[in-house]
Amino acid sequence: MVLLLLAVCPAVDADEPASLINTNSGDTDNWACNFCTYASGWFGSLDIGVGYTSESDLKFAQYRGIDDKGTFMSIYGDLHYRDQGGVYFDFYSRDLGTSSRQLELRGGRQGKYELRLAYDEIPNYRGFGATTPFQNAGSSHLTLPPDWVNAATTSGMNALANTLNDAGLQTLRKNFSAGLSLKMPGKWRYEVNFTHTDKQGTRPFGAGVFTIQSSIFPAPVDFNTERVDMGLAYSGKRAHLRFGFSASWFDNANQSVSWENPFSPVGNTQILRAALEPDSNFQQFNFTGVFVLSPRLRVSANAAIGRIKQDRAFLPYSSNPDFEDLLLPRESLNQRTDSKTYNFASRLTARLSRSLKLSARIKVDERDNQTPVLVFTPVITDLVQRPETTNRPYSFTRSHYSVELSYRPPGSVNFLAGAKKLDYKRSLQSVRETNDNTLWAELNFKLSAIAQLRLRLENSERDISPYLQVSDTGLQENILMRKFNLAGRSRDRAILELDFSPADKLSASISYFTSKDDYQQSTLGLLKSDERSYSLDIGYALMNKLSLHIFTTQDNFDSSISGTQFEGATPWVAQTDDRFTSFGIGLTGKLNDRVDFSADYLSADSTGRINTNSGASEASFPELETSLRNARLRLNYRVSEQWALILIAEHEKYRSADWQIDGLGNDGIAAILTLGDKSPDYNISLLRIMASYRF
Repeated sequence: MVLLLLAVCPAVDADEPASLINTNSGDTDNWACNFCTYASGWFGSLDIGVGYTSESDLKFAQYRGIDDKGTFMSIYGDLHYRDQGGVYFDFYSRDLGTSSRQLELRGGRQGKYELRLAYDEIPNYRGFGATTPFQNAGSSHLTLPPDWVNAATTSGMNALANTLNDAGLQTLRKNFSAGLSLKMPGKWRYEVNFTHTDKQGTRPFGAGVFTIQSSIFPAPVDFNTERVDMGLAYSGKRAHLRFGFSASWFDNANQSVSWENPFSPVGNTQILRAALEPDSNFQQFNFTGVFVLSPRLRVSANAAIGRIKQDRAFLPYSSNPDFEDLLLPRESLNQRTDSKTYNFASRLTARLSRSLKLSARIKVDERDNQTPVLVFTPVITDLVQRPETTNRPYSFTRSHYSVELSYRPPGSVNFLAGAKKLDYKRSLQSVRETNDNTLWAELNFKLSAIAQLRLRLENSERDISPYLQVSDTGLQENILMRKFNLAGRSRDRAILELDFSPADKLSASISYFTSKDDYQQSTLGLLKSDERSYSLDIGYALMNKLSLHIFTTQDNFDSSISGTQFEGATPWVAQTDDRFTSFGIGLTGKLNDRVDFSADYLSADSTGRINTNSGASEASFPELETSLRNARLRLNYRVSEQWALILIAEHEKYRSADWQIDGLGNDGIAAILTLGDKSPDYNISLLRIMASYRF
């Protein structure tokens, strides 16, 4: 809070007479707060020490950047400068001893200019326990060991067990950003920000010769993204305007990944290849405006127009030499999509009377895909040539309209009601137009001085245009299949919240949410889904220096899905049942003038059940499970005004079960060579001891 005040308050002139605000000058840059408390000169803090983890586990490290067992450095620090002329400097550092480190600095002169620099690293780990026989992981061409023996199925790969190595499925994202804010003459302000992101590592990738010879292997990740955002803003009494420009450039150093086929090749499929994400760039001009027409009427509007392009050269249809004579329709896709967004009156607010207020909004979002329609002769899985087919560069226009009426009569009741309409128009899709119409009402009622109730009811109906197959040579869908975002739907939602404080030291909140979706017109696809959520929060001040917090939440998700193997076959129906339960308790306070502490415990569990019925009386799939228990204690002992000792102890236990991978190993599926990863399961303790210095 002190730093926030320092950031927003202008400098104080010590020679001015004592008053809350000195407004002798019409130039607000010279206003001064004479009752504000300021730090001046250099000040800051440094927390440095050592940490220890009892085990190493990539799932545990995913959120902490601590991926090795044993000791590590724990370093945090802040450095600040202020002077009476409004010059300031801030430096922040976090977790410098781990692979999840952050650095940030900014400085300038209050009300004049600011310079910003920041750097951070974000590690991400995948495929826990994953192994692979492929060599050169991280490169664009993966090879097999020299003594590899191809086989028709994974069980016949005799060299597999002796050639497995850690797949190393992890990425490291490095972000560097810089920015400048500059106050210009008059009421104008200019701002520019630049961000460079570098992402390196490997990720799981699967492909092969259809389902008879497929492999999952570590594919390379070598991405670079650069983004520039700039804006010119004006702030006046009745208008606030901003003119902006944004641009980004994405570069993938690897156009494709190729690998040696570990199976006995079918035809000339010894070497296989797959394309990776292509380079692209994006530019956008945007405008935002807020206009105060009168004390009772306020209008805001924004608009944006942009373009994304992708023009990387095509790969040949196949790495199989049997198809090398097939000619591509052109050298590259020459993809181009224009975007336009008009958001007029996003917060048009009219106060019709003392108790009645009206808000309205209109938003139009258009995507005009001008990518040319080309005729291709695809080769499926490097083995089967399909008939000529076209790409489908679909476009859409999305129009959103809403109106809200708020009525607050004298007393303790506030009534709100509104309507929303969302229209979609699409090209090259089986459903050309959808219309969502929503009506809602909300009641906020103060039951007494200690309780408040909120109730919201909502109904939404989605109407769709007649289903029509796209009339081109592209792949045709099952005429009974309905994608959930293009299907007719009826939705009912309700929210109930109760906040109460029966005593000065006790407060509680209870909430309930339910949502039911019904896709009555769908024969195949998502048929219905139900969502329910319950939560309870309690806060209690046990004594002046001790407070307790407890919460519990349960979320339930149920759905019914229908599908079929091929057109005309008897459909199967799947029922899903997902449950998420969490509980937490925390205690914070002071033991005495020198010692303060916090203790927290978190428990979270989830289960997922999938039951299918195809008429063959098959058993349900095994249950998906996760379980997390986390306990954390922090003690802060103040040795003196400047020195303190900090102890942080944490214990976490995590267990999960996933029938899709557990127990299969690398060769558990005859037609697919997998990474053999396992469900995470760990029990780890973490300890940090730091000396803290404030100056």
